[in-house]
Amino acid sequence: MTTRRLAILVALALAVLGVAFWLSKPRTLPRDPDFGTPVLAGLAAHLDAVTGVRVVGAGEQTLVTLVRDGDHWLVRESSYRADATRVRRLLVTLGELHVVEAKTQDAARHAALGVEDPSDPKAGSLRLELTGLSAPTALIVGHTAGTQGSYVRVPGTLQAYEARPQLDVGRTPRDWLARSILDLAAARVASIEVHRADGPAWRAERATRDAAHFAVPNLPKGKELTSLGAADSSASAFGSLELDAVRAAPAAAAGEKRHTATVTCYDGLVVTLTGSSGGDHWLGVHAAFDPAVAARYAAGAAKDAPAAAAVEREADRINALVAGSEYQIPAYRFDGIFRPLSELLRH
Repeated sequence: MTTRRLAILVALALAVLGVAFWLSKPRTLPRDPDFGTPVLAGLAAHLDAVTGVRVVGAGEQTLVTLVRDGDHWLVRESSYRADATRVRRLLVTLGELHVVEAKTQDAARHAALGVEDPSDPKAGSLRLELTGLSAPTALIVGHTAGTQGSYVRVPGTLQAYEARPQLDVGRTPRDWLARSILDLAAARVASIEVHRADGPAWRAERATRDAAHFAVPNLPKGKELTSLGAADSSASAFGSLELDAVRAAPAAAAGEKRHTATVTCYDGLVVTLTGSSGGDHWLGVHAAFDPAVAARYAAGAAKDAPAAAAVEREADRINALVAGSEYQIPAYRFDGIFRPLSELLRH
């Protein structure tokens, strides 16, 4: 091997060793000096002081107003209770919101991140305004940043940030409504009585908690059920019932005919639902506690069955929620509640 070739090999070996040494050295990327700082300093310690949240969109239009009402939150535009869990989640996220990276300070580039001023009629941003705090607190919320963050900017400043956690801000009053109306487990239902405005009434009942099927007495002469369990699915119509829209209950029109369904539970809870017959699927709800019903079915109740006082409080809670309101529900849920007798019968 020539001296020249040996020198080349030695040089190459030293180069490889140098690269390996460089790769093995621990390195840290330069970090944004704002990294980890709260976007809304001090908010986390005063979340319980917040009494309202206003969501403002393009052209300074107020999209949603959330107001604290005692132990509850209301959606002012709907005059109805808000989803308290969602409101709380938004406030906690705002309190935890921290800077991941400082972005642009150029106002001309704010729209690219969705953090332009909502005074622009074409703005895609939202401005959140919190009330009840000692100092005005607001935040402009832009596009999502990946799967975990959002682009944000504090009004009155030019600096935009990528921040985490990601903010989930509903743009319509419906997004914030407490959508659950009623949730009665099928096993709890002792009887169902349906009176339709356009057809015969019918009743289904289980005389005991362990009955295999609902019986449907007093069928029309010559008619029979499609099966022994024809009415069983009706007991599921009152579980996980959620609204699509809510409105103040209108006064009944003269001569108006409405569907009625009454569901009676073994523990004495009785819920009456009234429905419009015009095809628009609006529903009224009222609850009551009937101690005579609870006493009738007391035998066979589970050890952990609710006491009469608890069921009475449940009826009161339902009425406090639904008083003065009507709910629009999906068509298939409406049809399941006010099922016509003809669907139970063999043709």
